Amino acid sequence: MSKLFKAGFFRLKKDVIFWLFIFMTIGLAVFNLFKWKSSNIMLDRVVYEFIMYIGLFIAIFISIFVGKEHSEGIIRNKIIVGHSRISIYLSNLILSIFTVLLCALIYVAITLLLGSSFGLGNMKLSLLEHIMRILNTVLVIIVYCSIFNFIAMMCSEITISTIVNILTFIIFFIIVTSLEYTAFIDKYILETYYENGVEYIISQELNPSYPGEEKVKVAKTILFFIPQGQANRIANTIDERNTIDENLYQLPIYSITLIIFINLSGGYLFSRKELK
Repeated sequence: MSKLFKAGFFRLKKDVIFWLFIFMTIGLAVFNLFKWKSSNIMLDRVVYEFIMYIGLFIAIFISIFVGKEHSEGIIRNKIIVGHSRISIYLSNLILSIFTVLLCALIYVAITLLLGSSFGLGNMKLSLLEHIMRILNTVLVIIVYCSIFNFIAMMCSEITISTIVNILTFIIFFIIVTSLEYTAFIDKYILETYYENGVEYIISQELNPSYPGEEKVKVAKTILFFIPQGQANRIANTIDERNTIDENLYQLPIYSITLIIFINLSGGYLFSRKELK
């Protein structure tokens, strides 16, 4: 696979969509810095915000980058010179993951370097909190790359794979938006107050809008099997109290399950796909 990686990195350096992806990442970082300028919001919140948008970028990048291999006959040529279909499939996946992680690092670097200049607050999350969020962020990126690489490798037309991938992201977004309220609605309505950083409960009563344990469990399971649902959880559960979201411990199980299933299925189907 080393020859495939060398060829892939050579293509990346000359690929317009690769550099466009990087410039879009830089633009998103600068946009978010201006959006939260002088708001004194936690810098941690801005650092992880990109994960909510990265899925759309990945969908476009993989559709075009991998799609060119179909349209330009690159995949067929790779097979002719002796590369296995599985190695071709995996090399495209790994190259995609590398590209997205590189863009993620660029976004984080810009945010950390310029955050104080834009009047943002300091980093406040604990080391454990960062470890869990970074782990889940990397896994979400791999899940997204696995899904969109699967679609792009199965579709022989760039236009079709691009449309399908973008529609997939939009569908994910719609499902997550519709399920989040049900999945994370509070069972009880609490009246609380804080003293010396400790939360005290004054009163507690059952929330009349609570849909029931079973519906909440189903909604949460569906949500966590969708990378956009995980992404929202990573970015939107950061608060000043620095209390780690317990759901972050569960997310890797869903991500790893999806990664294994999608790539085993993708490798199997692509090995039997008839190439044009």
